[in-house]
Amino acid sequence: MDITEQAEQVIEAATSSESTYGFGGTNAPERTAWIVLMGAFALFCTMTLTSIFGVYHYLFRSTVPMPAILHVAKGTVGITGADLRETVEREREELTNTVTSISTDSLSQATIQFRDIEDANADSAKLLAAVTLQGNTFVTFNHAIRPRFDWSQDPQRVQFSRLNGQLDVLVTGVRAHPFLMDIYTDDLNTDKGIHIQFLSNGRYRLTVSEDEVRVLNLAGEVSAFFGDDRALRNPIAPGKELVIRRGNRSIRTLDTTKDISKHGGFSLQSASVGQMYAPGEPLNWDCSGLPGQVPPGSSSLVEYDGRVGVGLRRYSNASTHGEISCIQAFDDEGLDARAFESLSVLVTFSLDYQSLSLCGTKGSECPLMVNINYTNSASPPDNKRNWFRGFYYEGQAASSYKKRCSSCLQDHVDTNASVWYTFDSGNLLNLIPEDDHPAFINSIRFYASGHQFDAVVSEMMLLAVESSDAFAGS
Repeated sequence: MDITEQAEQVIEAATSSESTYGFGGTNAPERTAWIVLMGAFALFCTMTLTSIFGVYHYLFRSTVPMPAILHVAKGTVGITGADLRETVEREREELTNTVTSISTDSLSQATIQFRDIEDANADSAKLLAAVTLQGNTFVTFNHAIRPRFDWSQDPQRVQFSRLNGQLDVLVTGVRAHPFLMDIYTDDLNTDKGIHIQFLSNGRYRLTVSEDEVRVLNLAGEVSAFFGDDRALRNPIAPGKELVIRRGNRSIRTLDTTKDISKHGGFSLQSASVGQMYAPGEPLNWDCSGLPGQVPPGSSSLVEYDGRVGVGLRRYSNASTHGEISCIQAFDDEGLDARAFESLSVLVTFSLDYQSLSLCGTKGSECPLMVNINYTNSASPPDNKRNWFRGFYYEGQAASSYKKRCSSCLQDHVDTNASVWYTFDSGNLLNLIPEDDHPAFINSIRFYASGHQFDAVVSEMMLLAVESSDAFAGS
């Protein structure tokens, strides 16, 4: 037998063995077993990795909603939910993390408050941020979320879009967790528009129109950039205002707007830290009652509704006139205001009680009043003048109760009770007769007046715009 015949016999024997034991056949159990084994191993690996990543995502990346409650401070507010049905709100609405559009008319104002949910009760939890919609403003609230667990380093996030109008933004509760508030001027589904990002505790004002976006940074950290050019960020330093022209995409940074009061942003202060010689009193403000008034009343930095403010209070069944006031006086002949082209009062407050209707029989006893004492621009400028504006929530007009004092240029402002309200006077130089324009500002004062009252002021600022075209950057 030659070698060829031996090879053929070996091949024939191997073939016979495969046929006998099923190797290579259509029902190979060993092959099936290996396939099942490898499939099970792959499934085990997949399930293990999925479980690991799932647990990691739950512990470190998952989020929960933050309470977002809309409070109506004045008028009525339109709310359009995901079902596109518009409702009208006059008091309070809890917003969910579904797309909700909110609008105010010219006589309305509303504030959305975001709370730190570490506390069980959302109403008593510390305030994280507050966004106030001024009149004629439209914005879409997208969501407010935070990490599920404290050990996560992901930021707390608040997001708005489709803004047109004016927002006053206060961020006051950022602590261990990073924080991001994103406001888009246009729809999120497009790259058009401007993206504004707030990064820290601070006080900001955002004004958006068809042609222009303005971001005023009174205190804090904020930046802005075009949606289609995220790499080109424009940080805005405190005390600066960024002006963006939509059409030609020009960007200017102005430094002409400033707060000429000192430490008027009480919301960003600590209630336990006041002047060194009188803890609890606001720094650079002298607070007191009328000499010899009984009961005396009180004033101090307090924590109220998640914010820090100056509480002006008088109870004890008082039935006679009294005042509690805080004043900031300027040294020497006063602060020179002759270079100002705009001067406006910005005050945020909550009125919780007043025993008198409206502002009393003379229109001068409001639970909160603001007063600017100045020397006018007559020649020589030696005539003292006063600008007053009051705020109230209780009562109806009658012959014995008034909404304007004898020296006031406008009616006092009617607001809702126990709701934060942000008042912007607008440019007082457009309101005060030209020959009475301020040449020197002597003092700024806010005070509560009447019999019994309870008011909290969280900010009292006097914003001035200098007559200057100075700007930097593009």
